Amino acid sequence: MSSSNIESSELSEDSLSIVRQQEEQQESVEESITSSLETIATGIGDRVPRMQSSVTACLAGVRDSEAFENNLRDILRCKICLALRRTTLYLCQTGHLICASCLAHLLTDAQLCDATPKCPICQKDISIPVRNIAAELAISELPSNCRFCNEKFPHCSLDHHERHDCQDSPICCKYSRIGCEWIGVRKEASGHESDCEFLSKTPQEIAATLETIDANDEAKHDEIENIFQSLMFSLNSERILCVDLQLMCYCNNHQLFYTTTNFHAFNELWIIRARLNNQGVTESANVISFSYQLVLKTEPRTTLKVQFVALKGSRSDIKISTQLYKHEFTPTSLESDYCALPLTDCNDCIQFLAKRGTKFRIMLSLLD
Repeated sequence: MSSSNIESSELSEDSLSIVRQQEEQQESVEESITSSLETIATGIGDRVPRMQSSVTACLAGVRDSEAFENNLRDILRCKICLALRRTTLYLCQTGHLICASCLAHLLTDAQLCDATPKCPICQKDISIPVRNIAAELAISELPSNCRFCNEKFPHCSLDHHERHDCQDSPICCKYSRIGCEWIGVRKEASGHESDCEFLSKTPQEIAATLETIDANDEAKHDEIENIFQSLMFSLNSERILCVDLQLMCYCNNHQLFYTTTNFHAFNELWIIRARLNNQGVTESANVISFSYQLVLKTEPRTTLKVQFVALKGSRSDIKISTQLYKHEFTPTSLESDYCALPLTDCNDCIQFLAKRGTKFRIMLSLLD
């Protein structure tokens, strides 16, 4: 056999050996891949039930939380009107929850009938209102929907969200102080402010706008200054006096009124009358308010220009905000208009209603 034939046969054997090695390596890789895939599939198959159980547990937790929230809402509802009130709440002697508006109706009806106010559920005396601050705080933590984005937030933080954070709440342009009247949602404010027309106005145009704004601010400042000057004049007047009085309730035409005894001032005889506002309204009102008037019982010889203000009594726990009123008393005008009796909060209104008599102080000054 020639040397060339021997060499070619050796090359053929080497080539076959290399091919066999490549095939064996490929089979080994395929087996490894198949084994890995089977392991992964087995692991996934084992985890699916656990994942499903975790999702089920989460959903059950959400449902439990919603059920708890709904149960809490039912517990914190007023037991008379069945409404969830975000106002002052009270307790009867046996623990029944009563909202301020329902308690106001119960106290008013008792005063009109000259009877002791009672809880309509247990018939216990409620003539001494007791606040339930714990229930008020619990209600404040319940979630409420934002008026603009409809997202839920605790009621106690809802106002801050709507005022400062909500991207859908309406706000003014930051250049409103120099006259821009744009109002839009918060998320569009930056786009407007970067292209606000007031950025391109001349100083003369901005100055003209500011003059109009300053005129409005000046009118408000003058009004405040007039009130201050009037108060200082009253305090410095030689014809000024304070009288401690007691408002006693009475019924007239199925409505609740209050009156004081006669008192002397400026050589005349006077009384104070007060009344509960919004009487006869069938639906529960969230706002409880009172008004009062100064009445001259004797006919004046000359016109009397009197400034008066109701103040907290020396031994009273009912607080009254300071609000000055004026009236010119003449022979044909012996009663002032009914003016707001500015009690500081809802609880003061409830305490006012619960008492047969409320002590307060009236300050009168005779103006020139």
